[in-house]
Amino acid sequence: MAAIFALALGLRLWGIGFGLPELLHPDEPAYVLQALAVGRGLPNGLTFANPPLFKYVLLAEYAGTYAGQRLIGQARSPQAFVDALRADPSLLYGLARVTNAVLGSLVVLAAGGLATQVAGRRTGVLAAALCAVAFLLVRDAHFGVDDTLVTLLVTLGLIPCVRIAQCGSRRAYVAAGACAGLAFAAKYDGIALLAPLLVAHVLGRGRARNLGFALLAGAVAGVLAFPSLVTEPGLVLGDVYEHLYLSAAGGYDGIDPSGGYPFYARTLVIGLGWPLVALAGVGMGWSLARHCSSSLVVATLPLAMLLVLGSQKLYFARFALPALPALIVEASLVLELLLRWRLVIGAAAVLLVGLPTLVDSVRFDELMVRPDTRTLAQDWIVSTLPAGSTLAVDAPPLGPTLPDTRQRVLVADDWSLFDLTPADYRARGIDYLVVSSFTAEARAIDPTREARRLTFPTELAAAASIVAQFRPYAGDLEPPFDYDQIYGPYTNLDRLERPGPTITVYRLNG
Repeated sequence: MAAIFALALGLRLWGIGFGLPELLHPDEPAYVLQALAVGRGLPNGLTFANPPLFKYVLLAEYAGTYAGQRLIGQARSPQAFVDALRADPSLLYGLARVTNAVLGSLVVLAAGGLATQVAGRRTGVLAAALCAVAFLLVRDAHFGVDDTLVTLLVTLGLIPCVRIAQCGSRRAYVAAGACAGLAFAAKYDGIALLAPLLVAHVLGRGRARNLGFALLAGAVAGVLAFPSLVTEPGLVLGDVYEHLYLSAAGGYDGIDPSGGYPFYARTLVIGLGWPLVALAGVGMGWSLARHCSSSLVVATLPLAMLLVLGSQKLYFARFALPALPALIVEASLVLELLLRWRLVIGAAAVLLVGLPTLVDSVRFDELMVRPDTRTLAQDWIVSTLPAGSTLAVDAPPLGPTLPDTRQRVLVADDWSLFDLTPADYRARGIDYLVVSSFTAEARAIDPTREARRLTFPTELAAAASIVAQFRPYAGDLEPPFDYDQIYGPYTNLDRLERPGPTITVYRLNG
């Protein structure tokens, strides 16, 4: 297991400093800045579109960092500490990312422990090895957000759930409930752990009193890790309604219009590789046919999560992350059976399911150490375009961050460049447009804006000329757009040369 953990950690740390000190991941600032705000005692420092547990983890790390710097005389006051990090936030974001890399490596051990509990040590080793190299688990462990933490807590929580089905001890009930509460405090969909807990209770024919202890432990752990549930419930509910419920019901710009269930089916194939997904399906079918209560408990989690997630109109690949270790455990059950039946056939099956996703993980890591297109565009614009010229640019991080020291910059902060016509830009004195494919190719859910988005390239072709373009891909054929690319390379990795969107610099005619 030590070698597997080292492999997992290496894959997750490779390229961890991508983009810094520029902030190229859209969601990282919410966690880092809110952790700092809580540390500084700012009112309303937290928002609750996502629960606060990962922010509290970061707060503890930042407090320890400040204490260390204060001890050696590097930071003389909290304000000096904050000012230095504003000038270069690499330390803050680097800590958040390294934390997730370590948490992601612990997911590997948790999956190994879960599979061992279900079917023995060899199954545990197989599950750990596959989790170590699984592309989506590797990819998202590079980002300083909360998805890897909830994945760890849910995977850990499945272990006592399996024990409940096997022996029904009160200690297992309390541990499973506590993990469910902590998982909820890490991300709201962590509450899905209650589904395998209830299934385990039924299959294990446990006492109702023990189930009550589990729910009580969950409530206590949830409140301790998420105290705002009781201190400011109105604010929590308001943020959940505004940021999650309305988006889940109404949709979100850039989302694949095919629907949630096809989206998550495709996500599993991208994130694990189709051989591994197919084998997970076989594993769940085998568990059902053999009435294996332990593996049925494990299978309940991904089924429950994907059933709910697919029914919504707000969906991202990272939402499926907590389901992946359980699916890998199910696949590992089949691999262990194949190894027991015919060693050569089993070994070939392990290579068949493991190599494709390992190749994607290595490709991703190689891309993340290369300069991003937004960085290349920024350097070119600052050094090449005339001083005093006026630019309109898609807001970072979807577009490049441009200083306004040499050129005048109009940033499309709460709108998109396609919302205006080239004539509108000329009337505002704009000389250049810096267009990001992360905005230009993201479908708008408002029909009027979508019509504007579709006509904008034709208008630009007639009213402007391209003076520079920075592509992430090789050749002239651009890979199909996928909105999850805004977080990092995701699909068509073999066709990419670097991370980032296509950045096109237009000079308006006349």
